[in-house]
Amino acid sequence: MMEVRFHGRGGQGMKTAAEILARAAYMAGNQTQDFPMYGAERRGAPVTSFVRYDRRPITAVGYVFEPDVVVVADDSLDFSHMLKGAKPGTVLLVNTGQPPDFLRKMTRAETHWVNATDIALKSIGRPVFNCALLGALVKLLKGVNLEHLKKAIAIELERHGETVVEQNEKAAEMGYRMVS
Repeated sequence: MMEVRFHGRGGQGMKTAAEILARAAYMAGNQTQDFPMYGAERRGAPVTSFVRYDRRPITAVGYVFEPDVVVVADDSLDFSHMLKGAKPGTVLLVNTGQPPDFLRKMTRAETHWVNATDIALKSIGRPVFNCALLGALVKLLKGVNLEHLKKAIAIELERHGETVVEQNEKAAEMGYRMVS
């Protein structure tokens, strides 16, 4: 089973990112779960979202305490609690404009980064970076690929119109290509 934990702030799209990843995993033939955890529903409040997927039925319930992957929406967030439960082999993906070398020193996690905000500004024209971050993520995951992700983006974002879908698919492709 693959367990992914997203960390961000309200308004950064981590809840939507989890929903899109779960749909992409489902389209790849997996059983899935996705759910958020947040306190006050307001912009800027801490948000954690979770995704589980597996080819077999998922019997686990509750939060993801020992993630296979941790996705961090903003490099200004406090990493100390985000990395709790990280085990050897855990993958850490951070949205940042600079290589997070300081993180490599403080964690055993395999650390990757992508400037998803810059990608979103170029492809969407606004700092809506969740799909760029997801593009980078699927390059690092097993069992879900970029085509599954693009189909999931189309379904999850269709209510916003064709232009928004195309822009977010482009952001996902750029994130996929640019992850370090």
